[in-house]
Parts: sequence; structure tokens; C-alpha cells
Amino acid sequence: MYNNYMYTKFLLSIGLIFLYISSSFAVELDIEIDGDKVYGKIIYEGSNRNVSGWLGIPYAEPPIGDLRWRAPRDFNGFSGDFMADKLPNRCTQISNSYDTIIDNIEAGGIIGTEDCLYLNIYRPDNVDYSLEKLPVMFWIHGGGNTWGYSASNITTPKELINKHNIILVSVNYRLGPFGWLAIDGLNKNSDFELDRSYNYGTLDLIKALEWVNKNIESFGGDKNNVTIFGESAGARNVMSLMISPQSKGLFHRAISQSGYLNSDTLELAINKKRAGSNEFIAHSIKKTSPQITNAELTDFMSQTNKVAKLLRSLSTEDVISFYRVREGVGGLIDVPNVIPDKVVIPKAGLYGAYKEGLAHDVPIIFGTNRDEHKLFMFDNFEFVELKGFFFLEKIFKELNFRYIPKDPVYYQVYSKYMSMSWKIGGADDPANILSNFNTSKIFNFRFDWDEEPIFAGIDYSKYLGAAHGLEIPFIFDTIDRESLLSNILYDDNNVESEQTLANAMGKYWVNFAYSGNPNEGPYPDLAKWKSWTENNQQYIVFDSINDQGISMRANTDSGTSLLQNLSSEPITIEQKCIIVDRILINTTLSLDSVNEIYKNFLNGKCIK
Repeated sequence: MYNNYMYTKFLLSIGLIFLYISSSFAVELDIEIDGDKVYGKIIYEGSNRNVSGWLGIPYAEPPIGDLRWRAPRDFNGFSGDFMADKLPNRCTQISNSYDTIIDNIEAGGIIGTEDCLYLNIYRPDNVDYSLEKLPVMFWIHGGGNTWGYSASNITTPKELINKHNIILVSVNYRLGPFGWLAIDGLNKNSDFELDRSYNYGTLDLIKALEWVNKNIESFGGDKNNVTIFGESAGARNVMSLMISPQSKGLFHRAISQSGYLNSDTLELAINKKRAGSNEFIAHSIKKTSPQITNAELTDFMSQTNKVAKLLRSLSTEDVISFYRVREGVGGLIDVPNVIPDKVVIPKAGLYGAYKEGLAHDVPIIFGTNRDEHKLFMFDNFEFVELKGFFFLEKIFKELNFRYIPKDPVYYQVYSKYMSMSWKIGGADDPANILSNFNTSKIFNFRFDWDEEPIFAGIDYSKYLGAAHGLEIPFIFDTIDRESLLSNILYDDNNVESEQTLANAMGKYWVNFAYSGNPNEGPYPDLAKWKSWTENNQQYIVFDSINDQGISMRANTDSGTSLLQNLSSEPITIEQKCIIVDRILINTTLSLDSVNEIYKNFLNGKCIK
């Protein structure tokens, strides 16, 4: 009897396996592109349906050898069928503590490869794509344009697509000195105009959008409804695409999450100490010819063909190891990026191009997080110190849970005003500028969620709060309760409120992808998100139901009010001057009248 039972169980198991395989292969995972089959795979068995993915699809030729520091070239095609079932390599970068926290990669090493121009496509399975084409959301990762990845654990759209009818594309683009390098004459012999650009990373994104425009309908996407969205440097890249002549018509809506309008000048990109191209060239020549004299060096640097040949012969490690890691910004390297080259980025730069009315007229969302700067403060020794909790060092050495603020009052004031200036310069100012030129609707938000727990004696709701990047897991619905990171981000007592907020934010983003309006689309019953106009400035606040919830707020922030309020804060004059100096360095508030601002603030006490 036992043997008969086991035999029956075996047959039943075989039958279930067969049904699973049959149902899996019933989904079309073979997509034809230029006569070749591209095979994807089921990457997620969701509660509503399966999610399919096509991973690591090349959208351009590898930018290596003679194609290093050139505009991306069209991909020459597959040599037969292609298995798109593995995530691509990262673009070359230096790993940092965020890699350790998010993706369990040791910090401080050179990772990735120059052969990295690949994209990933994700879509839901239970859609009849012969009858319906879905909106396309094109994700651009952040990381200071020197770090990041198209497929980080916090931006894998498994649940987003399990719940919503959209297609998501995530893309790699060249980073650091491989993506942005200003060397006049580097490509002077090229017949290809775009090789004259210094913004190779921006050109990669444009090439990826061209690929989407050409091929996404094969995957069930609507090429006439593409939303670009990104966070931090990814959002600044969104802003760059908004004013680049080459990107016009390739997207139809845009979302900028914690972006900013400041860009580097050409002079800075060339001459900045320890980051400009001139020092990089001189360093590279001296490394290959240690005995070279100053006169010989000057002569070598004047021969652009010779310089180009040398730089393209350098190893990946030789290129990136020249650049230093900046302090206080999470281990990102110091490289000028978004450079006015008069080819891809107008001569006026980002801010100037917006002021001149050069931005494409598409619906757009701007937004920031209330406590942006706390991400760059809570493990920065300018603001924190090691104190106690040394028994946790071996367990949590990479997460640095034992840091506490040196001056709690200054910590909060510094974050408040630096974050407010980010909102003004990265959301309010561009919204006001566009409202003078564009006819499309503009929407603004602020992310205020701050329900982190107390962990190891530290109140992370107070010292991390609504920090930079923390809206991403809510939009992608990737709130992770399994990793070490969850110990400082998510309180098990707030599961329902966190998920409620994530559900709502995902729906707003999906609505916007469908219609260009977060109030219209598959989810019309959300709380009303009113548009922003210059005469009626208002933004939506995203917070949990345990706090203020989701609500509209009239905007009262301005450069003038910021400085007035800062002057009365209970911190020292020296501390106030540090804050205003960094505000003027890092935001668009400085672009019109730096001297006047210094003169008026504290009656000129900050003037050096």
C-alpha cells in the first residue's frame, strides 16, 4: 500500500511539474528583434501573476578600444538567438558602503566593466499584448553619475509589475570618467558629430531611448507613451534629457526624484584640481613616461591625437584609480559631469537652458525628500562620532550603527536647511521656470516618511528620517524586512502603514505613466494631487497614515525665507556661515546673486 501511495504521489508530482512548465511556456518569452529570437525568463511568481524579464540586452556596441570616449554606436545585432536571462555587468565604478548595505558587495574595490551598455525589460504575463500596448517606464539609476546599477535589489520591479500593467526598462550607462570627460580635440578626426560631446553617459541614455523607440512594441510596450524617471543623479539625467536636442520625441513624460539643476562649467571640467581632465592627462602621461620633463609634458599634451591614443590604451584600473573619493557623499568619486558641450548639453548648462526655455514640453513631476542630507550626515565624521556600542562592531562593522551626532542641534538645523535648499533648487525652481514656458502640467511632491525604529540605542527616525533615496523602496514596492538594513529602516510595528504608503505612491506613478496626470489612469480614486503653477504653488506630501498621511500643502519655501529663518536658528554664527556657504555652492540659489546673498545674510558676517 505504501508503495502504491508513493507511486501515485510521484505521478501527481510529475503532473504538477508538467502543468507548471506548460503554463510557464505558454507565456511568450521569445521576442523577435531584427530576425533573431531574444529569450527571457519568468523572474517572479507573484500573488497576482508572473513577471517576465529580459535581462542584459545590449542596446549599443561595447564602448571599448577605439570606442572609449565616443558616442555609443548602434548595436550590430545578435549572431543568432540570444538568451536574455542574466543581469548585465555594472559599468566600471568604485564600490562603497551602499553596495555593502544594499547588495552585499565589499566597499572600496573597482567593480564592473566598460562593456556595460545593456538594459533590462520587465512586464506582466497575463496581458494580451496583441490587443493592448502598455505604458513604458524607463528607470535611470542614481549615484552621482559615478556609481550605481540598473538592477539594484531596491529597484527590481517585481511587485510593481505584479500589481500594475506597465512595462519597465532599466538601463546601465557609462559612469565617472568613462561617462563624462572634457578633452577638446579627443575626437577631432571623427566624422560623427556626437563624438564632439563630453557627455558620453547622457548619449548612452539617448541611445537606449532610441532602442526602446525602435523595439519596445515587440515586448508589448507603447513607444508613444514612454516615461523617463530617475532619482538623484538619475533625476539630474532626466533634467539633462529634458533639454538635450537629441532626446526630443523619445519620451513623453518625466519624473525627477531628488534631482538638481546645477551642472559643471566647461572650465571646471577641464581645470578642476584632482578631477579635471588636464590633471588626468598629465597624470597618465607621467605614469607611462616617469622621466618626462615639464617642457616635454606640455608638448605631449598639445598633441591631441597622441593624447587620445595614450588614453585609449590605458587599462580600466589606470583610468578610474586617478580619481579621488569625495568625503561626506557616501564614497562617490569626484568627477565633473553634465558638461555644457554645445552638442548634447546647451552652452548655458542645465539651469541656463531651463531659464532660456529650452526644455521639452512634456508633463513632469518634481520632488525631494524632507531630510535629503541626513543620508550624507549620519556616518560622516564632520557630524557624528563613535561612542559606545563597540560590542556591535564585528556584527555591524559595515553599517556603522554606533555613530551618534556630535552636536544634535546643529545636526538637525544643518539637515533642515540643506534639504530645504535642495527642494527649492531641485523642485520648486525648475517647476516655476517651466511654468513660464511649457503648456504641460507640472506636479511637485515632498516625501516625509520617517518611521524608522530605535536600534542599538539610536533613534533612526530622528537621525535618518526622510533621507535621500528612501522614497525608492516605496515606489518600487521593495520594502525589505530581511536584510540588516531593515533593522534601521523599518519598524515591524508599522508594516500596514508602510505598505499603505507604498501602494499609494506606486499608483500615482503608474497613473502618471498612463496619462501624464497622477490623478488619471487605472486608479482615479486617489487623493487629489493638484498641479503646480507659478501663481498657485502647491505640492503633495507623502507620509504614513500614522503621521500626517497624504495631503496637499501650499508652498512657502523660497531662498529669501530660507535665509531669514536660518539667521534666527539657535546655532553659532560660524555654523550658520558653513550652512549658507554650502547652500550657495551646491544649489541653484547661488547662480544669480552670490555676492548679494552673502552681503545681506547676517549683515555680511559670512563674507571672507
